[in-house]
Amino acid sequence: MSANPLSSTAPEAENDRQAPEPNADEVSGIQFDEGVSRNFILLTVYQIVLRCGWIFKTESIIIPAVLDLIAGSGWVRGFLPILGRIGQSCPPLLYADRLRSLPLKKWSLFGTSLAMSVAFAGLAAMFIPGVDTTIGQSAMVVGFLGFYFLFFCATGLNQLGFGTTQGKLVPPHLRGRLMLASNVIGAVIAISLAAWLLPKWLEGNSIQVNWIFGFAALAFVLSALSVIGLRENRDQHDKKTFSPKHLLLESFLVVRNDLRFRWVCLIAAAFGFSLMLFPHYQALARERLDVDLSRMIFWVIIQNAGTAIFSLLGGPLADWKGNRLVLRTMLFGVMILPLGSIALVHSGDAGLYMFDWLFLFVGVTPITFRAFTNYTLELVPAELHPRYLATQSLCIAIPMVLSPFVGLMIDLTSFEVVFSGIAVILFIGWMMTWFLVEPRHETGHHVQYGEMDVDPEDEV
Repeated sequence: MSANPLSSTAPEAENDRQAPEPNADEVSGIQFDEGVSRNFILLTVYQIVLRCGWIFKTESIIIPAVLDLIAGSGWVRGFLPILGRIGQSCPPLLYADRLRSLPLKKWSLFGTSLAMSVAFAGLAAMFIPGVDTTIGQSAMVVGFLGFYFLFFCATGLNQLGFGTTQGKLVPPHLRGRLMLASNVIGAVIAISLAAWLLPKWLEGNSIQVNWIFGFAALAFVLSALSVIGLRENRDQHDKKTFSPKHLLLESFLVVRNDLRFRWVCLIAAAFGFSLMLFPHYQALARERLDVDLSRMIFWVIIQNAGTAIFSLLGGPLADWKGNRLVLRTMLFGVMILPLGSIALVHSGDAGLYMFDWLFLFVGVTPITFRAFTNYTLELVPAELHPRYLATQSLCIAIPMVLSPFVGLMIDLTSFEVVFSGIAVILFIGWMMTWFLVEPRHETGHHVQYGEMDVDPEDEV
């Protein structure tokens, strides 16, 4: 009986790459080619520069605040999560097999980073003084959401490309260190840039959006240039053309046939509910605590500091104990956000000052995404990475179809009702993590799933 290629228990497909004979690591049993230090450094630099641009477009703070300035309704703000998650989920699903057959994965990373830059350059151009008044409010809202959607389509392809490239070039025992180095160093540099530049462009309730978004576009260009030097062997896979219907069927089969991955998808869907609330945290603070836009500078800095702090925990923990424990820990931090924010806005003057520090836990989100990715990378062989990562991203996105409805419910009821309901869902998702296996501890795991384009002796 032939093994199901979509099952996590299927044997690894024959390696048909044209690559030099790899060396063997006698300790771990992993076989690698040369270049791990070079690729580790370049992928770290890539993520650092990307983060320097990302801090100027934080979708939990800056993006919804700018949209509120031109629209001002909760239901319009509610479109941000659904557009973001659809963009990050559906295009990767359609692109996964094309990426698999791409000989050099770094060019996907290069092209999608440039596409992210183009989208933000378009957003910046809309806010050039004179342009915004010429095109009118309705066109501004439609254009803003359109460029935002295009950006996250590029981001979804970019994240799929990065996960696949990392799976090819970085061995499992170094991925936690890659997350740690890129997030900590990136956060320090990004926070320094934000502390220097944002006060020039954001004062009181006035904001120069064109400069903020323009800087983000520049950073994305520079990040694209940093991956050109990656050392990567050419893959040789048969090119396949699938219809969208077939691609969706393959993702369904992945979930149906792989019990371990099915648990990951259920937890990912619960996590997706939390993302719907991110545009509303800043609105909750501005409406209930009466703070002005300049407060966002502090929030952005705290959020990115939170990413660095939790990376100091998550990175070493992932390399030491595996990504299951990291995922469980970070989801607990995400679960604190909804109820914590409601409690703080009802805490008087103390809540006004403590609410700022709640954004530390928003910084958990990038670590949670990376924990999902790294956990999935260890579940299956490398040739299945694009399909599994795309399916996982789709599962995070599925709840997001309710995002405009969540915004409308906030308008019709209250922040308290909606935030409490989603907190219950997050608790259920967190409880599910106790049923996950830890693939790192399985016999023969490194031999079966650890093959990379790196040399174990070329350590970082």
